[in-house]
Amino acid sequence: MKRILAAFIMAILIHATLLAMGTKWLLHQKSVAPRTRITTVRLVVRPLTQIHPLPDAPLPLPPKPEPPPPPKPPVQKPVVQPKPLPKKPEKIVTPPRPTPPPVVVSPEPEPLPESPALRGEKISADSNTKPVPARSAPLSPTVPAPPDTDTTVVLAKPRYSQNPPPDYPSIARRRRYQGTVILEVYVLEDGQVGDLRVAESSNYSLLDRAAMKAVRRWQFDPARKGNREVAMWVKVPIRFNLK
Repeated sequence: MKRILAAFIMAILIHATLLAMGTKWLLHQKSVAPRTRITTVRLVVRPLTQIHPLPDAPLPLPPKPEPPPPPKPPVQKPVVQPKPLPKKPEKIVTPPRPTPPPVVVSPEPEPLPESPALRGEKISADSNTKPVPARSAPLSPTVPAPPDTDTTVVLAKPRYSQNPPPDYPSIARRRRYQGTVILEVYVLEDGQVGDLRVAESSNYSLLDRAAMKAVRRWQFDPARKGNREVAMWVKVPIRFNLK
């Protein structure tokens, strides 16, 4: 223990001695004045030499313009000739078709009973009537018919004396339906009705159907063109009127 303590005290003394010596050396360095060095500087003025600017670089020459291309020869378009206009067909003027007088259909009155006097008169009149023998015409030599050069058109006509009028529908009479139906009838060469249709309605289907039903059974005088009988459309008016 004593040895350790003696060594510790010895170390402290050594460190204290070294510290004292270092402090003295530092104080001595500070007390010594630094040596000054005198430097002589001499200024010499020289005239500036004139500096010539460098010449500018030459500007680049503009590029030569390219020669224009030679003009193209004009292309000649083929001349298109206008097409000739088609000739207008000549209009064949046909005479206007006259409309036959309308057939007036009225409700038939109920038949009255015949008196005996009227019956006697009819019987006596029939007994006095005698048939007249027909005279035969003298025969004539047959002459060939001339060629048909006549173009006159004769329209077909109904045979009113032979054709019964249309029936007036009972429902139409009760409801007071009246009007006129115009039918288009296709009359064949033999006078028969080939087809028919309603051209103008009476605004009542009952009356239209009654008119078509009756006219479908009618007989016509066929149309003629020159000396020939031809088929033709004709208009037939049918009037339904309540008196």
